[in-house]
This record gives sequence, C-alpha cells and structure tokens, in this order.
Amino acid sequence: MAWSEKRVQQYKRGKKPTWLELRMLEHADPVHMTLAIVGTIALVYGLWVNQWLWIIIGVGLNILGHLYTWWK
Repeated sequence: MAWSEKRVQQYKRGKKPTWLELRMLEHADPVHMTLAIVGTIALVYGLWVNQWLWIIIGVGLNILGHLYTWWK
C-alpha cells in the first residue's frame, strides 16, 4: 500500500490532513499529473513559438486537472 493510500484511509477514519498533504494528494493523482505534464508541454511550446492558442490549451489542461481532482 502506497503512502497516499494509507493517508486516505486515515482521513476516512477522521484524521485531519494538513494543507501540504492535501496539495500532495491532489498532485499525486495520475489523471491530474498527466494533464499537468501535457499542459505544461503545450504551454512551453506556445510560449516558444508565440502562439496564443497553444498557451490557452496548456493553461486549460492544467486547470482541467485541478478541477478534476477538486471534483473527485
């Protein structure tokens, strides 16, 4: 059992997570991490070639990853 799974079980039993633990668990989600990596690549590429569409796509994917974990 991984660290995150142990901590989630403790939280379900009533333990309160710290702010940093909540951020770590949010960013450790595989869907969020994938969207963040792809979004960062698109953002850097958009900044490199100065195309606003790629920049918006990159920022949007990063926000979508956050929204997914907050909704979950």
